Amino acid sequence: MLRLTDGQRVLADCTTRTELSQRQRSLGQLMDELCAAVGWRYWVLGSVDPIYRRNVAWLSGYRHPRYQGGGVLADALQEAFAEPTPLARGVGGLGDPLLVLPAVFHALWSGRLVADLGAAMHEQMPVWAPR
Repeated sequence: MLRLTDGQRVLADCTTRTELSQRQRSLGQLMDELCAAVGWRYWVLGSVDPIYRRNVAWLSGYRHPRYQGGGVLADALQEAFAEPTPLARGVGGLGDPLLVLPAVFHALWSGRLVADLGAAMHEQMPVWAPR
């Protein structure tokens, strides 16, 4: 499920096939009609890059608000990553990584911090606050 910047909602199916079977096309048409009935759009997308998929799957484990770390830590993350900063350096300046990393992962999941999720995540990956 996606929410676009203009507020539109989209249900997206990802497939690894270049051509859909008749059954998939029929189901896609039904999903398109159902989505339209509730004000959503329906897209069938190609396959998702495996590295990106793995990174998003990892970050999704930190989507619950309990990982936010509170307002003080959330503000500190914005300051620590105001400019692109290696993950380990930004986290190291804020305290115990076991407490700070979940808040960073939550911020990456929620879009309060960003990184290139198409590349493997590691301690030197640049992370920054969007402007």
